[in-house]
Amino acid sequence: MNPPPLVRFYYAPLSFPCGPQSSCCGPTGQSEEDLNAWVNALKTSLPGLQVETIDATSQLDPQRDQAAMSLLNTFGAAACPLVAVDGEVVSMGPPKMDELTTIIRSKLPALT
Repeated sequence: MNPPPLVRFYYAPLSFPCGPQSSCCGPTGQSEEDLNAWVNALKTSLPGLQVETIDATSQLDPQRDQAAMSLLNTFGAAACPLVAVDGEVVSMGPPKMDELTTIIRSKLPALT
């Protein structure tokens, strides 16, 4: 039996580098609410899809996360969220869900 299709969602937790009320810069990363909304939208649009969320600011696995690591090393946490299918990053930055689901369907024909 084949495992369910898996998408990895790399995110940077919401943080306030200069403090929550700072006037010099705003928050960085993704809120838990945004992350949950994106994951739920994917699971609703693509029944049977498994979504693994990975904190991109933590230690990543070079075997599993090479494509994401390359983008994170180039662009930093500003690249997040990243969405990967079979180790290939297919989306960078806040996703447009209709476009993302179309891309994932094309990469995972078992979902169609």
